[in-house]
Amino acid sequence: MLRFLLIAILLFTTISLSAQPYEINLSSKQANALGQLIWENEGQQKLQHLTSWNRGEDFPSLGLGHFIWYPNKEKGPFKEQFPALLTYFKKHGVTPPAWLSDLKFAPWKSREQFYTEFDDEALSQLRVFLSEHIDLQVKFVILRLENAIPLIIADCNKQQKKRVIANLSQLTSTTQGLFALLDYINFKGDGLSKLERYQGDGWGLKQVLLTMPEVYQDPLRIFGLAADEVLTRRVKNAPRDEFRWLKGWRVRIHAYQDIKIR
Repeated sequence: MLRFLLIAILLFTTISLSAQPYEINLSSKQANALGQLIWENEGQQKLQHLTSWNRGEDFPSLGLGHFIWYPNKEKGPFKEQFPALLTYFKKHGVTPPAWLSDLKFAPWKSREQFYTEFDDEALSQLRVFLSEHIDLQVKFVILRLENAIPLIIADCNKQQKKRVIANLSQLTSTTQGLFALLDYINFKGDGLSKLERYQGDGWGLKQVLLTMPEVYQDPLRIFGLAADEVLTRRVKNAPRDEFRWLKGWRVRIHAYQDIKIR
């Protein structure tokens, strides 16, 4: 269904796209498989990795997709997702732990404080809560892609639109390709924010789709190669050392071609 909608957009590019999210239909089995894939990629499917704070970062990463939450009103360049996830939980009748109810910012001011309190009641309770609601976190990631696709297309010029739509059509023709899109947008964003740039270059889904060549045989392999190029450029342009992450990123993106889910 998504593939036909994308082709339709190619024919009617003068229509406003930003208000028309796409519906992505996955079975419960497929959605669960996606959740396990993301959890494996982000946290080795371990409970303790549902709450983490990476070295060199200014924020904790929480939940299945390591959704970031800034500890103060001074937001960094990366898009914050955890507050939106909490709102999404409430919208679907799920009440997060009470201690989160009045917090506008992450309550830990440093990585050191976060890990000092790692086994205290609050974080322990949060990990259990997040582990019990993997299904809603998967739906949250799916919604992000549904909303992002028309925005990515709308952000392209005429020639870019054709390339992006053609690549999306190829990738969404299989469940595996759809999973790659979902995992990558959760992993590195949609690529639309001007703040998520190093030396003017972004690293999100938009940039990967535009880096893919016009002619290819294996969409998943080519998507991985394009993502490798985009992420390698990010590391080269980064204002601080990000090289230590590149090996893991490469393992993740090149594994898309080996996904076996029906």
